Amino acid sequence: MKTIVNTKAVVNWKLLSLLFALSVVLHVIASVTSPSHPLLSVSLALLEFIGWSYIGLIWVIALIKGLQQWGPKAWTKVWTGVRMHRRTKKAKTHDTFVSVEQLKSFRHDVQRLGLALHGMTPEMENARRMHFQMLGEAVPPLILPPQNALLYAEFESLIKVLNHFGFPFLESVRLQQRDFAFIQQWGSDLETQLWQQHQRAFEQQAAVHMALAAVAQQHKALGETWALAHHHSGYQRIQGALWLLETMVSDNRCHWDLAQTYVQALQSDIETLVMQCEQAIV
Repeated sequence: MKTIVNTKAVVNWKLLSLLFALSVVLHVIASVTSPSHPLLSVSLALLEFIGWSYIGLIWVIALIKGLQQWGPKAWTKVWTGVRMHRRTKKAKTHDTFVSVEQLKSFRHDVQRLGLALHGMTPEMENARRMHFQMLGEAVPPLILPPQNALLYAEFESLIKVLNHFGFPFLESVRLQQRDFAFIQQWGSDLETQLWQQHQRAFEQQAAVHMALAAVAQQHKALGETWALAHHHSGYQRIQGALWLLETMVSDNRCHWDLAQTYVQALQSDIETLVMQCEQAIV
């Protein structure tokens, strides 16, 4: 197969040219020798047929590979073009301004997204404000989690675009439906990215907790099987490091990737200590 189809080009043109030339030469020789040497002519004609069949096989393989490689892309471009044409036609026929009710709903969604970037919900924010009002103190600004800094920068760009159209004074906003659809999609994409980021963080958090539990169990089992473990400096150091790491993880004072690195280091230290324990027993 590698001699038929090159890895960089769809068709091996050198092989194809050689087969074509041989097939033509065989056809000419077979035609010339046909009256005087029938058997030789039949043999040459058979070789010519094999050559043409091999050429056809090359083109069939090239066509199949081309369809596999470019077919989905071409179909995606055609389908995207059709959808864009429909959207453009629909936007031209329904080019109206967004109602105040739609703007109010969207403003609520944007406010909710801004709070979510700070790790808050509208209910949590209302309770926080009521708490400080009851104390007679000014409401402190929200603290942005470091992992949401990039998403919040994009969120601020979205706010600037909305302010350009007249937000937050909804009665004076003149926003057409096609522009509103673009802004809605922008906000929806931001919300999706935030959800995916939270999902990844949750998965990392679960993995770290499972790894910590496994290390703690292994550390405990070592102390139960080795009588001198509690007097060993390495065992005591691992115990202190394990307690400190568990505290940092529970208080969210350590990034999950860094915590995973620390857990792996503790795992390696325990395995080394287990080997020392086995040698001491022997």
